[in-house]
Amino acid sequence: MTITVFSGGAGCGKTYQLMQRLAETIVAAPPREGQKVLALTFMHGARRRLDERLAAVPGLGRRYECTTLDSFAARIVRRWQSLVVQMGARVPTETEYDETVAVAATLLANPEVVLWVKASFPILVLDEAQDLTRSRLDIVQSLATELTALIAADEFQCLDATLRPNPAWEWLKEQEDHIALEKPMRTTVSALLEAATAVRAAEPVHAGKGFSVNFTPKPAMAGGFLNTYIAGLRGSSVAVITPSIKSFAEGVVAWTSQRTNSRGRGPYPIVWEQAETKRAEAVMDRIVLPADATCSQALAAMVDVGDRALVREVASWLDRLGRTRNKSIITREVLAERLQFICANQRRFQRPIDRGLMAMSVHGAKNREFENVVILWPAAVAGDDDQKRRLLYNAITRAKSACLVLVQLQKQLGQPPFA
Repeated sequence: MTITVFSGGAGCGKTYQLMQRLAETIVAAPPREGQKVLALTFMHGARRRLDERLAAVPGLGRRYECTTLDSFAARIVRRWQSLVVQMGARVPTETEYDETVAVAATLLANPEVVLWVKASFPILVLDEAQDLTRSRLDIVQSLATELTALIAADEFQCLDATLRPNPAWEWLKEQEDHIALEKPMRTTVSALLEAATAVRAAEPVHAGKGFSVNFTPKPAMAGGFLNTYIAGLRGSSVAVITPSIKSFAEGVVAWTSQRTNSRGRGPYPIVWEQAETKRAEAVMDRIVLPADATCSQALAAMVDVGDRALVREVASWLDRLGRTRNKSIITREVLAERLQFICANQRRFQRPIDRGLMAMSVHGAKNREFENVVILWPAAVAGDDDQKRRLLYNAITRAKSACLVLVQLQKQLGQPPFA
């Protein structure tokens, strides 16, 4: 059992170093026939990008399984259901993610279960470890007692304020084989590097070639700025990132998508990326359904929404309910829960588009990179000064070429995270 940790700021090559060390590891101790590398991430987007990196590791081929930690936890619970019952615990449902993780952590506290995992997966690769909650960290720590663990993390990129102090970082920083990476690899634009460094160090940010901050109190003014900015890029991709998808950000994106500014620039349609929860809620808002509906009524309501992919999934689910559980009544709550599960499952296999014109939250932009970034900073941003710095840092460091920040309140320019 060995644990290797790579830490460092955004774009410093943590994932690259993980892949390099993995290549060295499988040469020194090749997995036996039938064994694979287990690669875990916290979010589905990070999983897709890690999968791409693993596919390029020399000598690895397809001898790896890349999944989210929650999916891995569900697999452990399904395989060891009898032990769960013996422990006197309840087997969680497929949509009870946190409960599933907690049960899996308890199971993996048993050395027999860890050795069962090791028999198939002698090597563990974990990216973005700073996002692990306590029970998810418990899973990783149990696996690390037997598996060779290669882990990447940056505590400052954790956006969950409840993880302060960060339990994963408290453990990782004490590991003997800990490599701190300091040289940024994502960009060579000095203004971007200086701005990110300043935000991280709680120092004032300064504009330069490739990074600028502007005061735009109204969505129309910010939209005009955005139109001019997009026009100047001549077709290059832009990611619009905001810490809060509310009236200011929505108004700016709507203005740019529909209007032309005084210089004749625009409109430029920008598409919002939706989290699975938001998508499921939006669908439910459009559904007209009795409090206790029949399966046929539930399906008819879904057909009226017009999303064919969702209709197919719901129809299949309703058919299974009728055949296996003889269930004929569907409440709005049950349908809403199922829609959220379906949307989450679809997101697992959807590849995010990191080009063109797109808008998203800071959380949605995590672990991604874009040629150009526009940050919409509204008047109200939740969290203390440290949280605001983390949000701004995560947004700035998504950019490879340039970043424009549009701030709604002028006084914000003299406050953290800008000063």
